[in-house]
Amino acid sequence: MKIITAILRRAAVFAAVLLALWAALTAAASIPNELIYDNMLASALYYKDKEAFPYDSQMRLVQDNYADAILLNVTWNMGGGDPFSSALDTAYYDGNDGEEDLGENWGLYCAVEGTAEPNTDYTRYWHGMAAVIRPLMLFTDVRGIKLIGTAAAFVLLAANAALLLKKRQYFAAGGLAAAFLCVHMWNIGLSMEYQPAVLVTLLLLPLYILLEQNDEALSILAVISGVMIAFFDFLTAETLTILIPLLIVFIMRKQDNRLPELRSNILLILKCGSAWGLSYAGTFLVKWCAASVVTGENKFIAALTSAEIRIAGEAEQLSPVEQFFLAPAANISTFFGGIGRVDWNAFAAGLMISTVVFGAVFYLFRSREWFDRSFNLTMLILGVLPLVRFFLLNNHSYLHEFFTYRALASTVLAFLAVLWYSMEFRPKKKKSPAKGEKKYGRN
Repeated sequence: MKIITAILRRAAVFAAVLLALWAALTAAASIPNELIYDNMLASALYYKDKEAFPYDSQMRLVQDNYADAILLNVTWNMGGGDPFSSALDTAYYDGNDGEEDLGENWGLYCAVEGTAEPNTDYTRYWHGMAAVIRPLMLFTDVRGIKLIGTAAAFVLLAANAALLLKKRQYFAAGGLAAAFLCVHMWNIGLSMEYQPAVLVTLLLLPLYILLEQNDEALSILAVISGVMIAFFDFLTAETLTILIPLLIVFIMRKQDNRLPELRSNILLILKCGSAWGLSYAGTFLVKWCAASVVTGENKFIAALTSAEIRIAGEAEQLSPVEQFFLAPAANISTFFGGIGRVDWNAFAAGLMISTVVFGAVFYLFRSREWFDRSFNLTMLILGVLPLVRFFLLNNHSYLHEFFTYRALASTVLAFLAVLWYSMEFRPKKKKSPAKGEKKYGRN
């Protein structure tokens, strides 16, 4: 009976959160296009002559103008009909008039100017960012929106750090900030589509911090995290929304000497992970079902075909085996400042320098009882999951490593936590001279 009650409670939370987000998206779609025309046109002109993926010395600096142009195109077309159906039947004009393909940036301009109708189905995502973009377009264009999103991320990071400091969780506060700075959080200002994973993570994290002693509440929060990231994100660094909160929870328990045995930690990870995963998948299923009902077309086929490509599609004439192993390598090399898809120099140098520095710190400051099996293995499990994601979605992770690598913030936090709690910073006490000895030797 308890299991059934728990399932029903989570199902109710799932439904309530998704319906609220859906209502917000429908409300945003009801804003007349005439009211946002000027800022939409300014945004379209901003992207009109830009490259899809401009490159500036390092892969982590790549702007995804392609994704942003499509997002704005979908957002604009939501205002072209009945708000309820247009929020579900999402499509855009891709810039191909049948004779010449001028690209998505030109397609956005044509869509806003009203010279072209949507010709490309994009119902596999919720495009929840439109619920934020359309209201903001009443006041600013895409440049302002990117700036607002980036500023909000830093404000939320500071708020989370302040909350942790108030609870005397000093390492958790510093480790959280370090993890996001290590994945160059300021670069989410390069594209709107880079922002949702970071914002959702930091927006919900205070609830995890405040309720960290309640496993039941953590599982329910995992449901909310799964729904929100599936609604707002387009497969960037979605694992941040569950891994960062769980890492902070276990770190807080370790700091307060309340960490249970490994078995209990694994059970909590499985409980929250399954709640997050089912909610994440369920949010997509609801979209595909609702879009199929509204349009009268089967939207599952296109969505599942795209999912198959993201998992095992081949890129740049690589074999499946090559792509499988190169996907995590690409993300790691980007993390270390790589200048190419897979920069082996950055990959090797980054790992070598990190190993030497952290190895030296560990050697010099490790405590006698440095190995806490429950904590260290818990951190290891959570820390390697982003790499598992890179392996499983190897096509997507290889082609888009310039933004998927930010999932490594979880790995950084896990590694820093293991190192920190393995060290002893207090100076070791010198032994007192034995009886019959002088301070500097025997008589």
